[in-house]
Amino acid sequence: MNETKRLNPGQALRLLRQGLGGRISIPLSVIRGRLAEMSEKVALEIEPVSPGLRVQGEAHALGAPISFAARIDADGVHIEGERRTIRIRLSEVELSTSEDAPGPLADAIRNGMIDTNNPATLIGNMISLPDMIVEAKGQDIVLDLMRVPAIQRDEMLRAAIAAATSYLCVKGIRVCDDAIELRLGLLPGGPKEAALSTARAALTPAVRFLWPEGRGR
Repeated sequence: MNETKRLNPGQALRLLRQGLGGRISIPLSVIRGRLAEMSEKVALEIEPVSPGLRVQGEAHALGAPISFAARIDADGVHIEGERRTIRIRLSEVELSTSEDAPGPLADAIRNGMIDTNNPATLIGNMISLPDMIVEAKGQDIVLDLMRVPAIQRDEMLRAAIAAATSYLCVKGIRVCDDAIELRLGLLPGGPKEAALSTARAALTPAVRFLWPEGRGR
C-alpha cells in the first residue's frame, strides 16, 4: 500500500507536536493519496499556489468530457453561536471540452454561457446542496462543520465539538511548502462563547436522561 495514503505514527506524532506549538502542517502528499483513493470517476490534481491551492482535473458530465481548473482559498473556522463555519473561495475557474462533445453542458461551455466568475452561485443554482453548505454565492461557499452528517445526528458529539472548538480552533488556513498549514487560536469566540459552549456540553447528558424521547433514533 502506498504509504502516502494515510498518516503513519511518525507523521501523527509530528502533528501533535505542531499542534502544541499553535499550528498543524498537513503534507499535500497525504491529501493527494486520499484523493486517489476516493476519485473513481474524476481525475484530480492539486498544486500549491500560496496561500491557496490550484485544483484541476477531468470528469464526464451529462455525457461530455469536461476539463476544469480552479484556485481554492479558505479562511479559518468562525465561531457563531452553535455554528462552526468555514468560507471557501473559488476563483480563476476554467472549463473546457472538446469541439465534438455532445450535450447541453458541452454546448454551454463552448458558447461561453457559463459564468465562471461566480462559480458558487452557479453551483447553488444547478444542484441540490447538502445541509452542511449554508451559503453559495458569488465566489464563496460557506460550510457549517456542525452540519456534517456524523456530527449533526449525534447531539452529544455536537455539544462536545462545540465546547472544544470554543477553546481551541483553526484561525487561519494557508498552503506553504507543499503542505496545508492550520494556524490554531485560543478562545476564538471569546470567553463568553467558551463558557456557554461548556455549559451546553455539560447539560446535554442530563437533558438526554430526563427527556429520553428526544434521543436520536
